[in-house]
Amino acid sequence: MLSLLPPELQCDIHPQRLVLRRGNRVLGEQALTAQTALDEALDQLLRAHTSGLPWWGKLSFCLSSSRIHYFTVPWQPGLSTPEELRSFAATEAARQPFWRHVLACKTAFISVQFGATALAAAIDEALWQALLLTARKWKLRVGGIHVALHQKLRAWRGALPADALFCLRDEQSTIFVSRQRGQWQQAWCLHNDAGVSAQQQVAQTARLMGLDSAVPHFFLNNIDATRE
Repeated sequence: MLSLLPPELQCDIHPQRLVLRRGNRVLGEQALTAQTALDEALDQLLRAHTSGLPWWGKLSFCLSSSRIHYFTVPWQPGLSTPEELRSFAATEAARQPFWRHVLACKTAFISVQFGATALAAAIDEALWQALLLTARKWKLRVGGIHVALHQKLRAWRGALPADALFCLRDEQSTIFVSRQRGQWQQAWCLHNDAGVSAQQQVAQTARLMGLDSAVPHFFLNNIDATRE
């Protein structure tokens, strides 16, 4: 069947591997090691799988939780425009511990509602620019730089539960974000402990966050991110 839509690839960037996909089809994988820079690993993966793509093809990236810094942004009285809220979120990001290790960050909201505490994410500006440069180098348009947590939460179509603990696990760490009384409360990123199951770690984290035992836990790894 003839299609005039541009072919689109997505590269999932995990802590220890890259996965290149076209839709649900995996085209290839590339290991990430401490000795290999991310841009070099991306070049190796794309060199093997993009030779047949036209110049108008698109490439998007999806970043695992270990490459994203999550934080909550409390609502401030007097904010009246999205621009003011984004500016305040950037100020809050600069106060987070991760800021000590980067020169600049890109900040975006994962979930935001007027008058309520928002959930935000920050990515190292250097990483952002490196991904854009990679796409340009291979003459591909950038389809987007996505946050895995954001994609998973789309399964609720904006109707998120008032009280919940969401967990998204990768090879090295797990992101925990909690909601109470309809607002985001806390965002933690914890290393995966050897010998501790995912269920045990979630139960321990829920207690440390002060969540009621009745608050449901959602393992986002089991959620279909493509569900609309």
